[in-house]
Amino acid sequence: MNTIVLIHLAVAVIGIILMIVWAKVNPVVSLVVGALYLGVASGLGFDSSVAAVNTGFGNLMAEVGLIIGFGVMIGTTLSATGTMQRVVDGLLRIVGPKRSPYVLGLTSGIIFPSIYFDVALVILAPIAGALGKRTGKSIATLAGALAIGLEVGLLIVVPGVAALAVAGPLGVDIGTMLLWGIPLGILFIISSIFLHDLLMRKIFDPVKDREPDFDDSIFGEYDDDGGTVSRAQRTVDATNEGTTEVAGKGMPGTIATATTHRMPLIVAMLPVIVPILLIILDTVARAAGQDIALLGFLGSPVVALLIGLIIGIIFAVPVVTRHGIDDLITKGAQTSGSILLFTGVAGSLGQVITEVGIGDMLGSLFSANAAIPVLLAWIVAAVLRLAQGSASVAAITAATLLAPIMGSIDTSAILILLASGTGAAFGGHVTDNTFWIFKQMLGFTTKGTFKIYTMAQSTFAVVGLAVCLVLDIFI
Repeated sequence: MNTIVLIHLAVAVIGIILMIVWAKVNPVVSLVVGALYLGVASGLGFDSSVAAVNTGFGNLMAEVGLIIGFGVMIGTTLSATGTMQRVVDGLLRIVGPKRSPYVLGLTSGIIFPSIYFDVALVILAPIAGALGKRTGKSIATLAGALAIGLEVGLLIVVPGVAALAVAGPLGVDIGTMLLWGIPLGILFIISSIFLHDLLMRKIFDPVKDREPDFDDSIFGEYDDDGGTVSRAQRTVDATNEGTTEVAGKGMPGTIATATTHRMPLIVAMLPVIVPILLIILDTVARAAGQDIALLGFLGSPVVALLIGLIIGIIFAVPVVTRHGIDDLITKGAQTSGSILLFTGVAGSLGQVITEVGIGDMLGSLFSANAAIPVLLAWIVAAVLRLAQGSASVAAITAATLLAPIMGSIDTSAILILLASGTGAAFGGHVTDNTFWIFKQMLGFTTKGTFKIYTMAQSTFAVVGLAVCLVLDIFI
């Protein structure tokens, strides 16, 4: 009986992949179909299978739905205020242009993981190009650093959307993710950028890998102090000198903008700093055996991120005006909507796996070798990324498949999270929509994009697997 159930699980997983990749069925529909098939075929029954799908969706949404939504919305407010560009410029003034790839990677992955991948890519790609023009650094190294940092921020660091979604089914709390994700994220970014740079020196050919007719005017300019000056910033500066420009006011699908004098950078960063500090303080207090009710309330992820979002909205009002705030929040909700839906149906599959008893079967199978779950999570995530393109889908699915066995094996849940996240970075290519955004924004040929985008993120994936296997020896 156990063998038959495991065969049905294999059929369900293969069927989900084929529906997504070959039949081009939406991942949400594919996962629900796979979950219902597994429940009915494994003897759960028709009504109980439907109930398990609904229960799994609802439970996971109750746990991470608001957290993901608020995290993405914070990112939209930071984008509107131009905070990311200012942080990059400030760090470059401190460490110098020679270390610019590491500044780009760490900014996108560690300081601003809440800004969704596509949004951050559009903001930072011109900065990467401008740095290359000014410093003489290879655009391959700078672009690769950007691809690595964005992927780490999405998959490993709180409040990255996929990181939060993976934590739900694995039962990893946000405080634990912060304590592990930030230091490991820094390690992943620095080591991966270093290795990718060495590789690019050998294989990158600007003549063959750059589009010859690419217009690099989107890369902006640099001011006398070495800071980036985009068209948008020149508008801001003009406004501060007494002129006013309002773009798109009243136009559907646009955000009205009006600008004022910029606040100090540390203040502009408060939408990110405040929730992280609250969560860390609550985690440390609980670890020390202190039960402080007010801190527990403020440090709960939903409340902490809500506070960060409110601060972000307040800071964004002078930039987009009060009329534009609704557009900002709507944009954030649209961005998070698809990932929320997918996260929920991944929870449906996980609930069915639990109720048909697959967790206990796999737990006994993997208990003989603690490294097997880590390898399996990484491999499943990597195969899914190669097959269907989305890193978020790959990481969440891999974690969901292994979540039911966490109580019956010695492997730490945080290791499964890290293995799922790093595996999901492997091999992003033409099935990934950001592959094409990356190509167009930075002016690479398709071959060049494979060398930079695909190789950069795959370097991070391999480094991540090595780190996970080493950690598995000690924790």
